[in-house]
Amino acid sequence: MPWPPEYQRASADFEKFMVAARDHAGLATTHMAWNMVAGVLHAFRRRLAPDQAFRFADQLLPAIRGLFVEGWRPGEKVGRIGTRAEILEEVRSLRRDHNFSPDNAIEAVGFALATVVPADAFARALQALPSELRQLWRNFDDAAPASPVVT
Repeated sequence: MPWPPEYQRASADFEKFMVAARDHAGLATTHMAWNMVAGVLHAFRRRLAPDQAFRFADQLLPAIRGLFVEGWRPGEKVGRIGTRAEILEEVRSLRRDHNFSPDNAIEAVGFALATVVPADAFARALQALPSELRQLWRNFDDAAPASPVVT
């Protein structure tokens, strides 16, 4: 069996994801987008029970999945959902002195996911989320992903 294409093009797909997040957030560089992306993925993960987190992560592309689970301790208490403003503040607290997350950071990451994750997989990822989190990305669940990067 050949190695799966999603692993063959993992770097290119991750770059495409980072560029989509950067552009949707209005940031100048993917370096500026890094803490925003990590912050949003980690903030969402902290609000998921392990079974939800695994179902969500299973739908992500390999490099994004790796970032989503980075530093995770599944035995930790699941955080309360909170408000959008509270989630955004948590996103901005990651490496605060080097964090450029704009007001639309949560939406920018959702847009980037919808851009690179196949539509059926993105729909399954959304279904793994509590409704309050799913609502934050409701506008992207029918976004057509861009053509896969072929290397």
